Amino acid sequence: MLKKRNRRTLVCFVLISTILLIGCWDYEDIDKKSLVISVGVDRVGDKVEFSTEVAKLISRGEAAAEQVAIKGVYRDVSYGKTFEEARVSYDSKRAYPTFLGTTRVVVFSEKYAREGIESYLNRINNIFDYRKTLPAVVSRDPPRKLFDFGVENDISVGFFIEHNLRFLERTGAVLYPTIGELLSNIAMGEIGYVLPYIGIDEGAIRYLGLAVMKDSKLIEIIDVKDTKGILYILADQLQSTQAIPSPKENGNLYSVKKTLEKRKIKTDYNDGRPIIHIQLDLKGELQYQYHIEPVSDAEIKKLEQEISQQVKKDILKIVERTQKEFECDIFRFGMYFRADHPDIYKQIKWKEEYPKADIRVMVKTKIVNQHLSDPNAEKKY
Repeated sequence: MLKKRNRRTLVCFVLISTILLIGCWDYEDIDKKSLVISVGVDRVGDKVEFSTEVAKLISRGEAAAEQVAIKGVYRDVSYGKTFEEARVSYDSKRAYPTFLGTTRVVVFSEKYAREGIESYLNRINNIFDYRKTLPAVVSRDPPRKLFDFGVENDISVGFFIEHNLRFLERTGAVLYPTIGELLSNIAMGEIGYVLPYIGIDEGAIRYLGLAVMKDSKLIEIIDVKDTKGILYILADQLQSTQAIPSPKENGNLYSVKKTLEKRKIKTDYNDGRPIIHIQLDLKGELQYQYHIEPVSDAEIKKLEQEISQQVKKDILKIVERTQKEFECDIFRFGMYFRADHPDIYKQIKWKEEYPKADIRVMVKTKIVNQHLSDPNAEKKY
């Protein structure tokens, strides 16, 4: 238990040192600030609710001269009819000035997100100590409840959300938009965006899907199982593994790892209608079979075709929803069209053009590694 506590303290020390000691404020002021780890924004009645996790630091009397470490976090809540009133209420309870430069995530409640988050994004953009590389998420549960729920496998809920999203982003399982990127989307004025959607599920805080934002207002939630088509278009890196039925239709399954090798998006304009060309090149690896059997080149070809058709289907399915149901370009196709056809873009309203755009998808899959043993090979022993 002691070793575990020491290890946790060391991790906390490294993290807080990385966050704080390279800034433009004096080291001596670090333990004289209320360091906010995470911020939750909700609407309760006619007031804004700020819920936060604030770092508990080891004081100078408890640590050596040049050490600062997080002992844990405490939760705090404040209210106000405006952001400014809520901040005054928040600061009135502080022993030291509030510092937002250590914030790991901003969590919007589903209720608040439906009203619109643009005003708070502008707040972040114009408050000097907020980092513009912050992630923002929408929570199914009120942020206050989320922070009170706590986590066992990280320093705080805020750290856990950031670490979990970064981990999932590395394989393309989630999108990780920063505040700066969201502000860029808003500045364009003609496109929407998506945010990670989280909540308490099966006794843990989990990533649940994507929140669709139109005019910076939440209009729909896409369940995690239906987000694959979005990730193929937007994720910086993408790897996924799935079980695919054998081409022999004998009930066997192949575990296939798919990696996005290349993505190309081009646009045209014909007969008053935008055309979006999406081309994807995928690399496939056969990890293993549920039941070992010989696999011919012809069967490999069928597997490649099956993967390509499935990915194309996933993309077209979600694109159709964005056009007919959401009427919102969450894929940033408008940016590609503006770059390819700047003169035409100035003459049209992309919000009106996108729902009738012709989306054409081409997917090519190449299985490069089979990782399969030959069941007909002669045994040496």
